[in-house]
Amino acid sequence: MTEIDRRRGDPLRVLELSPTRFLTTMPWGQLARIVPDPRKAENAQALRYLAPEERSQAETRNEVQRNIKSTKKAQNAKAYARYLAEVIRGEREERWATPPFALWIGNRLETVQAQSVFGVDTITYVPFNTTGVLVDAETQHLAHFLLREDPDGYRLTTEQIHARLVGVEIYHDIDLVSARQIFHDRNLLGVIPNKNVALASDSSNAATNITLSLLKEVQVLAPSGESPSPLESVVSVRQRQLKAADTEWMTLSTLRSFVVTAIFGKAGFEKTSGPISDLPDGCTKELAMVEIGDVLTRLLAAFAPAFMARHSTVIASPAVFAALGAVAHRVMSWSKEENDSLSVDELMRLLADVKWDRDPRYWEGTAGKQTATGSFSLAGGVKDNGSKTTAALGNPASPRYRWVRYGRQQGE
Repeated sequence: MTEIDRRRGDPLRVLELSPTRFLTTMPWGQLARIVPDPRKAENAQALRYLAPEERSQAETRNEVQRNIKSTKKAQNAKAYARYLAEVIRGEREERWATPPFALWIGNRLETVQAQSVFGVDTITYVPFNTTGVLVDAETQHLAHFLLREDPDGYRLTTEQIHARLVGVEIYHDIDLVSARQIFHDRNLLGVIPNKNVALASDSSNAATNITLSLLKEVQVLAPSGESPSPLESVVSVRQRQLKAADTEWMTLSTLRSFVVTAIFGKAGFEKTSGPISDLPDGCTKELAMVEIGDVLTRLLAAFAPAFMARHSTVIASPAVFAALGAVAHRVMSWSKEENDSLSVDELMRLLADVKWDRDPRYWEGTAGKQTATGSFSLAGGVKDNGSKTTAALGNPASPRYRWVRYGRQQGE
């Protein structure tokens, strides 16, 4: 047993996982003293003016980590900063998670045993001049620096940012080769969930939240022809793409695209693949549930045979179903398209004559194209074909409007 001697460095109470691995917590401000802003390491001009130990840390960091400048990592850090700001402000309550920082310190950290009110604690000292490199969670670290650069912009104080308690794994007394291997394993061996699984897990996303609720609230004609079933019985929540033998009508991401475009109209095409935190003026979750649910129920009932025959129809393809949402937006009470507004009955009459058959006579150049072998491919996604398909479904002045109802004539 020993008394804590603060002259030896910052004392940390740690859980010793192995002789070279500790688990601990510390305020982020303390971590920022050990691991400087990683952008400095990529600034050749700044490196010239760093102290020798700081330059050594920067050079080592560049040997282990990925670049920030001109990569997606920089953009990810901005999104991460917004997320962390919501966490620190308490807006996410307990619906959040951030991984622990994985900190590599090349030197060996000694431990001592000290008595506490909980019994015997393991204490390590981090010498005051210690620097380290993150082998994981550097984007999260950079996000904190972005918060610190503009605390007012994120409605925070510098003190809140520095005081945020974070989990830290400390890898010490291992060489550069081992540190690189840890970076590789932590960043490249994980299995990234597919889009559908990610969507189903993100209940804090406004559009996803509405979509998941509609799965349970909206009733559809069961494939068996018996009593109605919840929409979730014909929507695949786990798969990104349906296989030929699957009996579901669509994937969760396809349904969510419909919800997004029903909320935002044609502007929603650019929003279908990203997070949506705010709804437009006049739209609330409760109102969207009712109005989108009503339209969706009518569409699924009226065109159930086309949905069931998805292999030979286009209606459940992502671009076409998203375009249906964009047309349905004109029914919504918060829509700004006053001159083109529709009632639900008018919407159904507008769509009554559409030919949903997967046939180039109707959909060539709008929702797909004919291949060299003569088959029809639903080529292009929501962003590629959404606007063209919206015009075909809902704009009588468009030539495509006639094409998808009466067929495209030769020479047109």
